[in-house]
Amino acid sequence: MHELGKVLLVDDDAAHTYLSARALCKANAIEQVFEAENGSRALELLLSEAMDLILLDVNMPVMNGYEFLEALKKLVETTGIIPPTVVLMTTSEKYEGSDRVTQNPMIKGLLTKPLTNDQINYLVSFAGVERQV
Repeated sequence: MHELGKVLLVDDDAAHTYLSARALCKANAIEQVFEAENGSRALELLLSEAMDLILLDVNMPVMNGYEFLEALKKLVETTGIIPPTVVLMTTSEKYEGSDRVTQNPMIKGLLTKPLTNDQINYLVSFAGVERQV
């Protein structure tokens, strides 16, 4: 199956990262999973490994999700890497409909944690559409 390809989980909460990785692996939806505890570490990983999907926490120390998106935009512009699909992950729905989410073209979706089977199915269906374009 592996429709989601290489997935980068960017979250400072080790429990959420573990549960998300486990759910994705159990669903056989990914080729490989990578983990980063903040946006800065995620950028380092992107320089060495092409990712298909990033599940990005909003609130993190060192570099939060929005700061990461700005840095990712600059990285894409300067290096020419192909930007992965980015889906925000939050513990609350307060970001849904916010300008920071709806007006940022890099953000393709917003999901609440923890990652569920329905959300994985959504990501898989979404990934199929993204790859056909």
